[in-house]
Amino acid sequence: MAKKSKRTIPTLIYQYQGPQRNVGFVLSPLYIEESVEVEMEDMLFIYHEDFDYIRPALDSAFPLSDPRTGEEMKALDPCWDNPITKDVWVEILSKLDQQVVAEPELRNFLNQFTAWVRNHLQLADGIEVTGNL
Repeated sequence: MAKKSKRTIPTLIYQYQGPQRNVGFVLSPLYIEESVEVEMEDMLFIYHEDFDYIRPALDSAFPLSDPRTGEEMKALDPCWDNPITKDVWVEILSKLDQQVVAEPELRNFLNQFTAWVRNHLQLADGIEVTGNL
């Protein structure tokens, strides 16, 4: 019997070279009204150290209201779910697009990230950022 390959969440890496200890952030499409099962292949994992290049643009969007509960989210929680709606992501993506970077590799990393977000926002209500620190 053939062994099934283990399904994993795709990872976007800029400079991280440490052990695969999976400390970082998982991004996944957010569906507010619908009960949609998000497949692992539709998620994206970014190590904490690489996420630091994206985090300032995200932090600038807070405080936000949780679109499901209405509760105020004062800041990005690195230990929990952070549901962020499409309209907020438009602002975040704009900041990342305009971010001046000297290294072509960093620009490529940011472009891959924004392309992933834009692709998933075509069908989703937003992107949820879940930290596991």
